[in-house]
Amino acid sequence: MDSKIDQKDDNYSHLKWLKRIQEQSWEPEILISGIVLFALLQLPPLIREFFSYLDSYSLEIFSIGTADESLLAILLTANYWLIAGFTAHLISRSVWVAFVGLSYVYKKGVDLSRLNYRKPYRKILERNTDYIKNIISLEKICSSVFAVSFLIFMTTLGVFFFLTVVVAVLAITFELAPDFATKYDSWIDPILSIIALFTVIDFIGLGLIKRIPVVSWIYYPFYRLMSVLTLSPLYRNIYYGFISNHRKWKVGVAMTVFVLISFLIAKSIRTETNPLNLMTLKVSDDSQTLFHGHYENLMGNEPSKRIHIPSDVINSNVLPVFIVMNAGLQERYIRDACDYDIHKTVEKINLDSLKMECLSSFYKLKLDGKEVEADFLYHLHQKTSQEGIMTYLDISGLEKGMHQLELYYPRDDEEKLSAIVEFFKVAPVEDFGSRSATSEESSLQSDSVVTLVQD
Repeated sequence: MDSKIDQKDDNYSHLKWLKRIQEQSWEPEILISGIVLFALLQLPPLIREFFSYLDSYSLEIFSIGTADESLLAILLTANYWLIAGFTAHLISRSVWVAFVGLSYVYKKGVDLSRLNYRKPYRKILERNTDYIKNIISLEKICSSVFAVSFLIFMTTLGVFFFLTVVVAVLAITFELAPDFATKYDSWIDPILSIIALFTVIDFIGLGLIKRIPVVSWIYYPFYRLMSVLTLSPLYRNIYYGFISNHRKWKVGVAMTVFVLISFLIAKSIRTETNPLNLMTLKVSDDSQTLFHGHYENLMGNEPSKRIHIPSDVINSNVLPVFIVMNAGLQERYIRDACDYDIHKTVEKINLDSLKMECLSSFYKLKLDGKEVEADFLYHLHQKTSQEGIMTYLDISGLEKGMHQLELYYPRDDEEKLSAIVEFFKVAPVEDFGSRSATSEESSLQSDSVVTLVQD
């Protein structure tokens, strides 16, 4: 056995090219870290834009369920971990380069004899006087940080891939067997939670389940399946390399901290809240909350996926309303509500008119609780590139003050409230006719006054 190990070591000792690469690995590490870090900083808005597109134009499971929110949270969490990891790597490599330069200039390192410090301060400095030792320690730290960053990324990417497969299976099931999916959809979250629990326990416990005699045999098929679904063959050796070369309690604590922080980040992304915010008097009721995405002047790069109006303050008697089209609603509800598939087979029917009729009859608008009649036109929003239908509401009869616009659509034999938009209407603007009449009266009065004065 020992002879085999010695032979293996001899084989590795002849790999001079590998040793040369190991010595020069810092150069590609810095280059890769810099390029990747720059790209990672640009990713969050692109990821959000991609999932916004999925929500509007892709499968129903992305627009109605919480699959898109979960996948978005996981991708953004992985992105933030990578930013932190590669930033730490660049900083540690920069310190390493500084020590390499100093070791060339000051070959003896720190000269304590010239500092003349007292004993407690001298003891602290005596631990790190040799620049060579510092360089070797930093080299190990830098390489480990780089590997950990990759491990974290691949772990979260594996979770993302697993959920993507689950979402794809659910989407196909909803498409092929909608009745079955509707009947058993309440089982999905508990099953996924149990799978996640076992995986997290095995991950944090450093393979705890694999050591239990009976349970390990039961767990093995599940482990093999999850290995494929989470892409673990790509990063498994890095994980086992860390847990086998460090004290297990340290690795376990690090894994626990990683999972907890990831959970908090993902939760804050899904709920759009800050866990460090101690504000308690926060209102979560949509009817009492002003959502910036509903207003074109406030939305920025985060438009609503349901409805827009021009501004939160309306100073005219006409209110333009844009309703965003949604692929999920279209496939599951709109087509059935107007019997689109039946009517489109009728000869000489205008399909565009049929589509507009379906969309117009599906949505309902209520202004201050009263349903309003609306004539819709198809519209491509120039600012958000969203497709939808547009209408113009006459609000000349509304008084000055706050008003509420509500969007409804039929779902499961009842009306579902989709969005609430608050806006403030200022004093009605006088029309041109009334202004002209007023100007005429003023002019006549002025002429009369002038005539009296002349008389």
